[in-house]
Amino acid sequence: MTGPLAISTGVHAAAFLAVLFLGRFSWPTAPIAIEVVPRTIRARAPSGPPEPKPQPPSAAATHASGKSPKPRPKAPPSAPPTADLKPLAPEAANLVVLLRADRLRRSPHREAVVALLGALPDYHTLIDGTGLSLLDDFQALLIATADPRDVTATFLAARYRDSPRIRAILDRPLSNGDPRVFRILSPGLAVLTRPEDAARLDAAKKEKSDSPERKWLSELEQLDQVGDQPSGPALLVTLADVPALLQFGSGLPTPLALGLAATADGSPELRVKAVFSSEADAARMEAAWPEVLGRYRSLTALIGLSRALDGMKLERHGIEIEIAGRVPENDLRLALSLARALLPKPAIVDDPAPPR
Repeated sequence: MTGPLAISTGVHAAAFLAVLFLGRFSWPTAPIAIEVVPRTIRARAPSGPPEPKPQPPSAAATHASGKSPKPRPKAPPSAPPTADLKPLAPEAANLVVLLRADRLRRSPHREAVVALLGALPDYHTLIDGTGLSLLDDFQALLIATADPRDVTATFLAARYRDSPRIRAILDRPLSNGDPRVFRILSPGLAVLTRPEDAARLDAAKKEKSDSPERKWLSELEQLDQVGDQPSGPALLVTLADVPALLQFGSGLPTPLALGLAATADGSPELRVKAVFSSEADAARMEAAWPEVLGRYRSLTALIGLSRALDGMKLERHGIEIEIAGRVPENDLRLALSLARALLPKPAIVDDPAPPR
């Protein structure tokens, strides 16, 4: 759990998902000490102000003569904005991950991403032996949980290309003790969730009022449209109520919420956003950044990743800190190779329960 939530999250963005859900990697000491908090379910903290929406060009930019001004040189693309994914998840979930398979399938890092996703416990339960590909047969995948250490707390939502093979997944038995159930919300959209949340979605399909359940269903129906701007992200992560899961050590303030967005390019654009409880806490983290970066470079020098974060720039805006930039392709390839080498072997699970 230490690796993905340290500053080195930026380099290992594609490994972020597998690390959080498996917690069985053996990373070097992180540049930020992290203590995992025993499981508690708390009210979710706000993720901070919403991302600003792009504004159209002002009419005042047009010359009085009616002629348009000369176009400015095209600026290099900026890192994709993070997004608040909590409306897509069950109420108790504070860790939400969205994968845009339609973008990842074209990535030069596709093979490594597939290997990392294949380490997830639900992959072995639902996908192994079906001939399905998470990147070719699916459009988007949402994973949410209130406890990354408990697979039965995991909520899955998938937008997919309908086929008999995918429909057959709904009949596959889960492990003994796993109470989750499948629901098809609409053609090409299904979820695997706990019975209480399945009941909420069942009720939402019958309601016409603007209830919380109906709003949740509406959000899920647009799952594959999140981050749909040009050059949008292939990976989005929201971690709300960070103190419920972990605490930063070394005297560093723990943020209230974290967000991550990364593209699927060879050298991906990446943005990490942290929201703190006060400007003073954000300023403390900003002041500590050079030291954290120095520790990261020292700790990763022997594995060849010491310069991977050199393109990342930190900015502070009030209670928010954003770290954004491009990760070199060779460094990301090396990081993904190391992650794949450290992947645990599939765990032996209980015999599956009888079909439902």
